[in-house]
Amino acid sequence: MQKRMTIPLAVLAAFLLVAGCASGKAPAAVGTPGTEGAPAAVAPASTEPSKPAGEASKSVEKDAKAAPAPADAAGSVREDDVTSDTYAFMEPETGPGAATATDGARSAPVSGSTAGTARSPAASAAKTPPVASGLRAGFSDDNAQYNYFVHFLEEFAKVRHHDLPIGERITLVVRDANGKPVSGARVTVSLRGRTLDSGRSYSNGYYRIYPDAWGQDAKAAAFDVRVEAQAGKSAAVQASVASLIVQREGPRTVELKLDKPRSVAEPLPVDILFVMDTTGSMGEEIERLRSTIEIIYANIGTMKPKPAVRFGLVLYRDVEDEYVTKVVDFTSDLDAFQRILDGVDADGGGDTPEDLQSALDDAIHNVSWNGDGIKLAFVVTDADAQLDYAGKYNFTYGGGVRLAQPVTKSKPWKGREYTYADAARDAKAMAVKIYTIGTGGLPIEGEYLLRQLAQYTDARYIFLTYGEAGEAQGGREGSVSHHTGTNFTTDKLEAVVMRFVKEEMAFQSDTPLETGEDYFDAKKVEDENREKTLELLFTDALKNLVDYSTYRIGPDTPCAVLPVTTSDQTIATTAEYFGERVLLTASGAKLWKIVDRKNLQAIADEIELQLSGLFDESQAAKVGELLGAEILVVGNVYKRGGTYELFLKLVRVQTAEVLAVSRAKIDEKLGL
Repeated sequence: MQKRMTIPLAVLAAFLLVAGCASGKAPAAVGTPGTEGAPAAVAPASTEPSKPAGEASKSVEKDAKAAPAPADAAGSVREDDVTSDTYAFMEPETGPGAATATDGARSAPVSGSTAGTARSPAASAAKTPPVASGLRAGFSDDNAQYNYFVHFLEEFAKVRHHDLPIGERITLVVRDANGKPVSGARVTVSLRGRTLDSGRSYSNGYYRIYPDAWGQDAKAAAFDVRVEAQAGKSAAVQASVASLIVQREGPRTVELKLDKPRSVAEPLPVDILFVMDTTGSMGEEIERLRSTIEIIYANIGTMKPKPAVRFGLVLYRDVEDEYVTKVVDFTSDLDAFQRILDGVDADGGGDTPEDLQSALDDAIHNVSWNGDGIKLAFVVTDADAQLDYAGKYNFTYGGGVRLAQPVTKSKPWKGREYTYADAARDAKAMAVKIYTIGTGGLPIEGEYLLRQLAQYTDARYIFLTYGEAGEAQGGREGSVSHHTGTNFTTDKLEAVVMRFVKEEMAFQSDTPLETGEDYFDAKKVEDENREKTLELLFTDALKNLVDYSTYRIGPDTPCAVLPVTTSDQTIATTAEYFGERVLLTASGAKLWKIVDRKNLQAIADEIELQLSGLFDESQAAKVGELLGAEILVVGNVYKRGGTYELFLKLVRVQTAEVLAVSRAKIDEKLGL
């Protein structure tokens, strides 16, 4: 995968990539309190298809080495300060099934039988070898870029949609006695004995709560949280339990640690449900799924722990078509599933919106999701959803088929409306992730609700790029609506799907996928002065701090920029210079309201803080409080060979938590 910069050649985005193979290293601080939105500055990308290796633009560099965070003590960026939400994973370049994700000329090897799946050599030989589609897709993580997503919802709020309040978010992270994420833990949030929210944790241990959705109860200053999970592999073992009081104005990420090791099912159940729009314009997408399902299966089958993979289908159209939905329950028989896919065709439609809400109703209620494994749904559509069928149609479901009947005087409305917002809430409670894929001419109305679904269920919004550059409004063939700024990555569509399945499985593995780091890389060029190069670099680094903040930030949020510090006095002058340039860039960025720091030295003297050396977040927060800031930008710089490494952190003053982290590598010629 590559990320490409859209700024001039002076600022180069180098995206560190690592193979998605098993290793003994745990993912870096999944859900570390206060750091979820802390990418090492996600490099802006264009929507143009990435060039093959060896053909990359001169303005783009790809480094295959993982650059470790500095090990300095006070004020340094620890591994904890960056979370896995924004890491890049690559499919294995070697090993079983690896080549098929990227090499369309090779057939996918079969990984063997899993959970009752029988694949005979004769059956495999009789099939046409599957090939990779080659179609590229972009994806964005609206939970990682939480602040950016909140502003997207506000900007396009006039689009017809159902409300899913997310303006205030607290992430609960459930870990076992060994610090590993716990999947399927029962989380209950209550106030004075009354349940406000409850559900199961996802495979990464996350369970997010949104107090804004609780009405009057949201005004409470604190909530009770209780977590319970099965410990060990025997039902006779007493459950592992943790409880605490979560402060409303406290950290945005809170860890709950259980007192026993987690239990991971063997083999690990993995349910993958495709929710497919099958109206007339979706023929190409249906054919693509047919041609790549074996590739997806073969790659997933190489993971540890051994998965018990099942596939299911919910096909949907609209009320006046042959059917509204057709449901194919989960099966572990890949051959049987492929035969079903062979019989799927694209037909019907007409008006643009389709009945996605009925499809989601079936996806939640009419398939047999596993009870203790990974549960993933992929919605694939080029249309927005019908949102006005309440009072107009009644629906009947039987034999796997849903049909619609218009409401008449003799057949009055039965009074049941199930919206996509209801589906999102139910999926979250069940620990089902709903990934959404926009294709064809998906309009902004479709993007809006697809991103709501994906964000609320901890998944991602995926959009086919069709080679277009910049953002797109959609609504026409070959243009999928996406308003993700530069915060997205592109890859082949089937590789994107495999990546997400593998990510989920890795959280339950003792040998999870390795992670790399993102950073910005600035090099000196002859036809651009130093100040301009640094301005471009720091503009993107600061914007990413705001986009990926776990705390809501707007133009009126008071922000103070503290001097850049260093523990190496030989580069103290450069540190001071970089600090001045960061402040100048931040002042003109219109991301926040910059707080005057003219009394900074007096404040530092008052709390006996040396601004010339390294200091930690709690010390910085004291300075911010005295300056009247709500958030701080703090930075420290190191010298490694011929390169400066600058780490910028966004810190919330009230809690001293790190909200986001950016990392930049700067040519020594750009220093002093």
